[in-house]
Amino acid sequence: MKTNIIIDISNKRWMSETEAVTYTTLSRDSLRFFRDTNQLPFRMFGKNVKYERKDLDIVMEGLEYHENGKIRKSKLAIPKNH
Repeated sequence: MKTNIIIDISNKRWMSETEAVTYTTLSRDSLRFFRDTNQLPFRMFGKNVKYERKDLDIVMEGLEYHENGKIRKSKLAIPKNH
C-alpha cells in the first residue's frame, strides 16, 4: 500500500527540486533550464539542489504564458549577488 506524505512548504525558505516543482507548478525540466542558463540561483546542500523561495517567486513573476498554458517568454532579472 502506497502512503502519501504531505509536507507543508508554505513557510520554507529553501526548497528541494521536488518542493519547488510543487510550489511553482513548473516542470523539473523548466527548473533545470532556468538553473542551467543562470536565470535561477540555487545552492547545493551536499548533493541536493535547493532553491530559495524569493528566487522562485521572482521566476514566477517574470514568466509569460501562451493561451495553452506553456511558457512563452521569461523576463527574469535576478541579480547575481542578491
